[in-house]
Amino acid sequence: MTDDGIGGSGYTLEQLSEYLDSGRTPAIEAIDDNAECQAVLTSLERYGSLSRELVSRDAAEAPALDESWFSGLFASITREVKAGRDIPLASTDPLTRLTITEGAIRGLVRSAGDSVDGVLVGRCSLEGETDVTVAVSISVLLGTPVRAAAESVRQAVYTALLKHTELSIAAVDVTVEDVHVIATEGGES
Repeated sequence: MTDDGIGGSGYTLEQLSEYLDSGRTPAIEAIDDNAECQAVLTSLERYGSLSRELVSRDAAEAPALDESWFSGLFASITREVKAGRDIPLASTDPLTRLTITEGAIRGLVRSAGDSVDGVLVGRCSLEGETDVTVAVSISVLLGTPVRAAAESVRQAVYTALLKHTELSIAAVDVTVEDVHVIATEGGES
């Protein structure tokens, strides 16, 4: 994020959070037409949903949450949605230069991984210039076969990258870092 706000929109992470809380009304064109702002809003919605679930489940068990936890969460979101490097795309018009940002690719990876039942994507990174290795960390729902989930994420990410980018994928490395549970209405898991 620069002094010009996320993606040059002029809006900070806090302002985007407030915009999301307002139901995105009234519409703000500088946010709605900005890919980085949209990626931040998507991450905030995802983390908000997960946070509400975790807070409701853990409210009876844990003391008040430390503000540093939220600060760390927002710092992680900010790091993940930065545009990063521009990756060139082919164009039929020699006067046109097309690119996709590394942040957009990370969003694509996250979306592909999250589409696998019982999986939540944690961190993702791209390493390399010519042959790219994609590293993805995931959490798997308790009871989900771990190897099958990891392989499904690997295939979903690989397929999405082949379909939507021109990257030469050397490998998609998936690391299972956690197991999660879904709380029921009664608050038990």
